[in-house]
Amino acid sequence: MQAVLGTLEQYSESDRAKVSRVTYAFERFFSELFGCQHKDMSRPFSRQGETYRVCNGCGARRKFDAQNWQLQGPYYYKEARTADLMRY
Repeated sequence: MQAVLGTLEQYSESDRAKVSRVTYAFERFFSELFGCQHKDMSRPFSRQGETYRVCNGCGARRKFDAQNWQLQGPYYYKEARTADLMRY
């Protein structure tokens, strides 16, 4: 991974974006091939107009239809933000 990051410094911003997309595509392919199988899912959560379930193994989310009680669409990861944390 360090070799990839080292070579990214030699590219312009647009070239870096292209390389990053290709790198992301490879990471996604291999994680789907060898990664988590999402067998242990949480109960449904609703927040900010979105209903989803979370994989207890890896944290991947998947949209959930509460009326039909079915998962929908592909798995995705949401970046952690401090704005999402609850204040006490």
